[in-house]
Amino acid sequence: MGHILFFQWHSFLNPGIEAALKKLRMEYETFFYQFSDWEADEGFLEQFAGRLEGGNYRMVLSVNFSPLIAQVCRDKGIVYAAWIYDSPIHIRRRESLYYETSHLFCFDRRQAQNYQMQGVHAYHLPLAASPKQFLKNQISAADQEKYGAQVSLVGKLYKTDYAYYSGPLNEYQRGFLEGILKAQGKVYGAYFLPELLTDELLGGMNERYRQASGGTASITKEELEFMLACEVTGRERYVALAVLSNHFRVKYYSNEKDGRLEKAEYMGYADYNREMPKIFRLSGVNLNISLRTIQTGIPLRVLDVLACGGFLISNYQEELAEYFRLGEELVTYGDLEELVYLTDIYLRDESRRRQIARCGQERVRKDFTYEKALKEIFQTLSGD
Repeated sequence: MGHILFFQWHSFLNPGIEAALKKLRMEYETFFYQFSDWEADEGFLEQFAGRLEGGNYRMVLSVNFSPLIAQVCRDKGIVYAAWIYDSPIHIRRRESLYYETSHLFCFDRRQAQNYQMQGVHAYHLPLAASPKQFLKNQISAADQEKYGAQVSLVGKLYKTDYAYYSGPLNEYQRGFLEGILKAQGKVYGAYFLPELLTDELLGGMNERYRQASGGTASITKEELEFMLACEVTGRERYVALAVLSNHFRVKYYSNEKDGRLEKAEYMGYADYNREMPKIFRLSGVNLNISLRTIQTGIPLRVLDVLACGGFLISNYQEELAEYFRLGEELVTYGDLEELVYLTDIYLRDESRRRQIARCGQERVRKDFTYEKALKEIFQTLSGD
């Protein structure tokens, strides 16, 4: 039968997956490697091939998808299961997605469906979180002072190179892109950037880039789409923090600081295991504002907040409404005005916030466990 080789890099999901493998009594070994380039590393190919040759493995499991792992697994005839928490998947060697041995488990249902239509072995599988993993440290008075806030956001501000890339464009092209950004920014629960980025628009933009660079610069449709999605998300997060900080005590934790946010308190980067659980538990309202390329799925941040017992207000996502009781286990908003209104309402009602947070945590504990997710992976692949 063989056992599982769990490929590890510095992923937040490693401890939860290992604990679940042990709980499920699965035979597994680990192989740790931190890529400098996920798509070109001859040393890794040699090491990994040697490891697979030296063991009786029936499957390789990883968090996110590596074309290099896929290549070795194809050559050795071993099943490769990648649990994806990025949207989109950031790879250039896309042919590796189509290998017969490659299997993608995507947290975003629309992403899985799109890959399925392209002939990829892709399946929908929500992410997981473990309250037991997070709730280890006691909250001290110093923690209360440091992490306590009315509103907190943990995550990127998504500063992009949009200004740089729009610089060489003509007035029509810049205006068209701004129109796309503003339209997408006003709509929640629908993602239409790909449909608006036509070949004609892209061709015209690349002609301007070639003229400005002497023929050396260009941009692909995928690169343009991701940049615009990040730009929309960055603008949305900035406006939300700016408006909320006019009314409430707001803290944001990020590796990026925005000097325009004069009333919001910049707290720097938050350690995932040591600090983040305390932030979520000590904040009256935790915000989730999803990256716009996540079309239907539940971001890991949502599950992290709930697993830690935090109260969450999130932008609407289709799968949130499918997997949670909205208003009872978490709260969603439809636009900025509603976000401000809901924040004010719930900050005034601590008992209601605590009840919703408890129910949300229980939902994660019941339905979003690593054991449940891994069982689905193993059952799916055993039936192929």
